Amino acid sequence: MENITVNLENLKTAYSYKSTSELKLTHFVFKTLQKPNLLKLLKSVASGIIKYNLPFKFLIKKTIFKLFCAGENIDEAFTLIKKLEEYKVNSVLDYVSEGEKSENAFLSNTETIVSNIKRVGKDCPGNYISVKLSGLEDPLFLKQCNSNLFPKDPLLAKRFNILLQRVDLICLTAKENNVTIYIDAEDRYMQDIIDAIVEFMMKKYNKKNVVVFNTLQMYLKDRLNYLNHLIEISKTDDFYPGIKLVRGAYVEKEREEALIENRESPVFDTKEETDNSFNAAVDICLKNHEIVTTCIASHNYKSNLLTIDLIKKYNIVDYKNKIKFSQLFGMCDGITFNLAKAGFSVSKYLPYGEVKKAIPYLIRRSDENTSINGQMNEELNRLEIELKNRK
Repeated sequence: MENITVNLENLKTAYSYKSTSELKLTHFVFKTLQKPNLLKLLKSVASGIIKYNLPFKFLIKKTIFKLFCAGENIDEAFTLIKKLEEYKVNSVLDYVSEGEKSENAFLSNTETIVSNIKRVGKDCPGNYISVKLSGLEDPLFLKQCNSNLFPKDPLLAKRFNILLQRVDLICLTAKENNVTIYIDAEDRYMQDIIDAIVEFMMKKYNKKNVVVFNTLQMYLKDRLNYLNHLIEISKTDDFYPGIKLVRGAYVEKEREEALIENRESPVFDTKEETDNSFNAAVDICLKNHEIVTTCIASHNYKSNLLTIDLIKKYNIVDYKNKIKFSQLFGMCDGITFNLAKAGFSVSKYLPYGEVKKAIPYLIRRSDENTSINGQMNEELNRLEIELKNRK
């Protein structure tokens, strides 16, 4: 196979899409996320906007929202999608709306996602759509379904079938418009029912190629077993699994809930165990590359380099189609843009929507950045070197 080389530390390539003022904003926000008192104040302001409609949306919009989100409306998001395409970077478009409670909101969110799929298929082919099931149904209902997967109570079953119809409409529209769907992982208490729904959609729509991806949070102790299970059933049920691998975004929340409920934590105790789990999953997926299409959604430089080594080890000639890489917008540009320049299939995860609706997402990004302090120091160092170079 062709010689594959990539340098993830090429800072000129990493930050080529950002102006100096945008680079300075990134540095400022990352610095803020490292200061516990400032971060606590920022999160309090964000929570106050949700609970009490405090008039601080402008502050959030001009800082953390601007860094991690693609805008407040679909037109702003598509402007950014087009810009990223100039650097051979695709996008995973996500309409930010989670934890909804009303039937009108679920219907509206479904219609928005369907509309976005059609627009991506028509105007920006090759880009992706992300879907959170908690934007299509109440998380408490998903938790209720999780205990027995498919509800037997007639009223609950009727409601669950409506959710299935929403997800099916999204997947059907994606197939018809040649757009790939990434269905997000969420809290562990509703993950089993999400897995069941995604498996159902894979069996229906991933017959010839991968339309639907499931997301596996590899900080969960049970995910390697589930990954092997998914690959095995794909062979017997004759479908192609799409698997997006992430480390996980709810680690402290999962530990706290387990402690309150006096049960074993579902997540690993150490980062090393999570890293080992993630890297083992990468190996399993790439070893099965003839049937599995994998998205490596990681901010870890070593895991991305490991993936490239495994592409060579398993002689994956069609790696541009079988292996996808993805990072969050606003983070780890060294990985994204250097991989893209080297010819890999790479995307940025682009959430968009009203500032108030994006706050839960932004709080998770803040928590995630504080939990990887060593990596954040490295990112700050890269930013400072590039800012000096530009002078």
